[in-house]
Amino acid sequence: MLLTGSAAGRRHISGSVYGASKWFVHGYGGNLSEEMKSFGGRCTVVAPGMVDTPFFDTPKPDKLQPEDVAEAAMHALNADPRCAINEIFLMPTQ
Repeated sequence: MLLTGSAAGRRHISGSVYGASKWFVHGYGGNLSEEMKSFGGRCTVVAPGMVDTPFFDTPKPDKLQPEDVAEAAMHALNADPRCAINEIFLMPTQ
């Protein structure tokens, strides 16, 4: 299972209901990981920082690109079954 978290679920952001919803995703993903261990199931939360998407009014070309997040998700999904990648915290370098 793959869930989309956010850096906002790992950092406190003033006045952010969005951040609170992402804190839930991180907790839920961790609990799912524990529950699915018995049958070899895995759950990964991919938690990116700022991604250059239409969400923003102006482009953010120096931030993460959608393909960066997709590549991180594929890394988790393609991992050997003996590996539990519980979280990928993906941040832009700038």
